[in-house]
Amino acid sequence: MNFELYNLPTGNIMIAFSDKNLSVGTLELNPNQELLKHNRPVIESLFQLEGRCVMKFFEEYGDTKEVILNEGDSININPGKYHIHSNPYNEKSITFWKANGDITKIIDNIRNNSRM
Repeated sequence: MNFELYNLPTGNIMIAFSDKNLSVGTLELNPNQELLKHNRPVIESLFQLEGRCVMKFFEEYGDTKEVILNEGDSININPGKYHIHSNPYNEKSITFWKANGDITKIIDNIRNNSRM
């Protein structure tokens, strides 16, 4: 099985598969790190494989909602929903992600702006 692994300032992202219909991989966040606020144009499904992750969701009027993903927990994020993947803990966090739809521009951006 071929996959791509990219180093991020906050950890790394693994892309196992990506085309215009489906993208899957894992996100590993180092302790006390988080990704920048972002959204996806398609449904994003998350499953927490190892450690914990705090998902910060941005609601109307600037309110935020936090959801803790413990190992074995899953969540679906609606298209266009701004969020942050955060690991405020002292152990690494590994989250499986799946995007149902075309995120090829996002994947290309990861490839172009990260180190293998």
